[in-house]
Amino acid sequence: MASNKKKKKGQQGAKKAKAAKAAAQTTATAAKTAQSAPKAEEKGGKLKGLFKSEKKTANQPAKKKAKADKNAKPTFFGKVKNYFKAVRTEMRRVVWPTKKELGNYSVAVICSLIVVGVVIAILDMVIGEGLVLFSGLRG
Repeated sequence: MASNKKKKKGQQGAKKAKAAKAAAQTTATAAKTAQSAPKAEEKGGKLKGLFKSEKKTANQPAKKKAKADKNAKPTFFGKVKNYFKAVRTEMRRVVWPTKKELGNYSVAVICSLIVVGVVIAILDMVIGEGLVLFSGLRG
């Protein structure tokens, strides 16, 4: 019994050590990232160059035009085209049954229809006869 308690304490100590080691690694990684980050240039009291989005590139107008094209609403014919593309994609994903499976499914459906039809016919007769007995209309 005493040895089990010692094992549990040892396991808890190992877990704490692992957690402390992981925290130290995370802190070290964050420090390395901060050191490798580009230094901010101070011009006119503003910090520049801190963010990637502030970098100007030669093809920025082309990017804006591409974004505008993506955000534009499709026309009626564009919507129809997209619909048929989606239908085509979904039809490629369909797993069609084999002839044997199709035959089995058909037999199951036909049997189910017959059983449900018979049950409905019996219920109709029972309810009809019950109403006749209750109201006494025939006889």
